[in-house]
Amino acid sequence: MIGIVAAAAAATVLVVVLIHKSKKTAITGCTNSGENGMTITDEKDRQIYALSGNTTDIKPGTRLKLQGKKVKSNGADKTLVWEAKAVTKDFGVCHP
Repeated sequence: MIGIVAAAAAATVLVVVLIHKSKKTAITGCTNSGENGMTITDEKDRQIYALSGNTTDIKPGTRLKLQGKKVKSNGADKTLVWEAKAVTKDFGVCHP
């Protein structure tokens, strides 16, 4: 009986962790074009991320939700980088 309860508790914890982690794999914000390429400004913390990965469907001045992940910058300037996997939602033009 104790083994069943322990297994159920472990499964519940695993599901909660996976759901929490899946929410961390998206960013929502406005895109911009700059000297060094495309960026996105995260709506939640106002951090600016350089975009890498699949950026073919990303246009400047658009509010998007992007699936992907944070990656470490190779440069000495410690630029934040978001590796885009896909556009999951296009909200249209950014408004100031």
